[in-house]
Amino acid sequence: YTPLDAVSPYFRNSVLTSEDGNFFFHNGFNEEAFRKSIAENYKAGKFKRGGSTITMQLVKNVFLTRKKTIARKAEEALIVWLIESNRFYSKERMFEVYLNIIELGPDVYGIGEASRFYFNKKPSEITLSEGIFLASLLPHPKWFKYSFDKDGNLKPYLADYYRVVSNFLLRKELITQQQHDELQPVIELKGPAKQFVVPTDSVPSVPLD
Repeated sequence: YTPLDAVSPYFRNSVLTSEDGNFFFHNGFNEEAFRKSIAENYKAGKFKRGGSTITMQLVKNVFLTRKKTIARKAEEALIVWLIESNRFYSKERMFEVYLNIIELGPDVYGIGEASRFYFNKKPSEITLSEGIFLASLLPHPKWFKYSFDKDGNLKPYLADYYRVVSNFLLRKELITQQQHDELQPVIELKGPAKQFVVPTDSVPSVPLD
C-alpha cells in the first residue's frame, strides 16, 4: 500500500487529467459526462460509455460487481451519494485508495505494483513521461503490450495522448514550460513487463567447441 504523498505527482495529476479533472471539486458526479453517457448509451442500445467519476469507479471496484446493469448503476449512484454527501471519507483518502486498487496491467493492481512491474521503481520515482503512460492504461490495462512495437518503443498514436495531457498540465501550472517542451512519448521498460513486450530467449546460448 502506497500513501498518497509517496506517489509521484506526475502520475497523480495525469490520472486526474485523464479520468476526472474535477474530482476534488464535485460531489461525486460529473453531470455533463453523465448526460453524454446516457445519450450515447441510448443511441447504441447498450452500455457503451460510462461517464464515471473517480468516486464512481472506486465504489464499483470496492463494493459492486463489474456487470453493467441499470440496477448496478443505481446502487453505484446511491453509494456515491451517501459517501460524498455525508463526507464519510476525505477526497484525499478516496483518491489514495483508488490509486492503490486500480488495475494497471495483467493482475497488476495499484501504483505500487505497477511501478515495479513496468519500471522497477518506487511510485515516488515515476517521471512525467512514465506517469502519462501509466495513466493511458486505465481504460484497458490488460492491453498494455499493444502500446509498444516489437522493439519495445511506444507506438506513434500515443503522441496525441501525451500532447493532450501535457497541454492540460501546463495550463494548470502543474508542469513547467520547459518540461512540456522537452516531453517525449518515450519510456524504457525495466521491470517484468518488458518480457511481455520484447520476449527474450529463456535458454542461454552455449558456445560450440
